[in-house]
Amino acid sequence: MTKKIVLLTGASSGIGEAIARKLVRTHQYFPLLVARRLDKLQSLAHELECDYFVTDITQQEQVKKLVQYAYSKYGQIDILINNAGYGTFGGTLETSFTDYQGILETNYLATVRLIQAILPSMLGAGGGKIINIASIAGLTGVPNLSAYSASKFALIGFSESLQLEYGSQIQVGILCPGPVQTPFFQGKDPKTLFPSLIARQLLDPETVANETIKLIDRPRVKVIPKKLFWLLLFKRIAPKLYMALCKKMYDSFFTQQKSFSTVENGLSINKESG
Repeated sequence: MTKKIVLLTGASSGIGEAIARKLVRTHQYFPLLVARRLDKLQSLAHELECDYFVTDITQQEQVKKLVQYAYSKYGQIDILINNAGYGTFGGTLETSFTDYQGILETNYLATVRLIQAILPSMLGAGGGKIINIASIAGLTGVPNLSAYSASKFALIGFSESLQLEYGSQIQVGILCPGPVQTPFFQGKDPKTLFPSLIARQLLDPETVANETIKLIDRPRVKVIPKKLFWLLLFKRIAPKLYMALCKKMYDSFFTQQKSFSTVENGLSINKESG
């Protein structure tokens, strides 16, 4: 059986690394791993016996070189998994406008750039699959993560539009995980960053990787863990009550967690990345 060619961004650590390992273990896919960090990316690719390409997907010319490399070597890209992304903890006034720009560029615009570069060839080949790793924060706002949350809202909206435009040929999957135990937290205890209702739902990268592989088989919008799906359903049914209860929950949490205020403004959190 011919293996499907999968281009995976943000592949050098965290969720991306877990997805890469899972892809190889299925024996159905051949991953082309993409990230910025040569050392980690090269080491992982050699271990998994797959290909890699070091690039910064926020740079147009580098994206062109990546796509040219992939198609010249493999002839096609069957599946694109957009996982690269990052964020910062901090309130709206504590987060610099430069941080907002950088997060939007990496988490949203870079994904659009890569999809625009690959989509014509996918359509010409008769179709393909695109899996975008979003976040629960792209479905409901999260205090002190406004830049990250906004970028994921944008990614989800774009993904849905893409499905409506090209759904007859391109299958689009959107995975919206809750908090994941990765370098995203920079060693911080999630209990000091989120109310217990959210912190208790902490996922490991392997769980997210497993769900990503499932989305390849059946692309759709999926929220994990399931308990957070019911929370979002409540938001849709009773939005005003949902927002009032969330406000009360976060206000109480911030009052109780005095240590939260000691979290450095601009602390990098990295889901990615590469």
